[in-house]
Amino acid sequence: MIVSNFNFAILNLNSERQPTMNFDYRVIYLPSDEMEFFVIREVFYNDDGEIVFWSTEDAVPTGETFEELCDEFDAMAEAFEKPILMLTIDEDGNEDLVEIDDEEEEELDAE
Repeated sequence: MIVSNFNFAILNLNSERQPTMNFDYRVIYLPSDEMEFFVIREVFYNDDGEIVFWSTEDAVPTGETFEELCDEFDAMAEAFEKPILMLTIDEDGNEDLVEIDDEEEEELDAE
């Protein structure tokens, strides 16, 4: 199960070897009863490339310098080259991110 509401909290892992965390920006499709929309969020992965958690806030490019801002924007733009993820919620309220296949993406584009 993936827990989304860490929002950059420290993970309490009972392991002698501390895993490395990698992250990137991803386009996430957020369906709801009232509105459906897309956002860019930070997604974090374990050593095996599996999603372990994601930010609950939409990503906003920032930087202490203009160059840092440009670099951050470029990193976010790379999200458009990756498959879209969709937020799903099961009957118990557990959230998960699942990759949308090409056929599903075409259906979203047609709407």
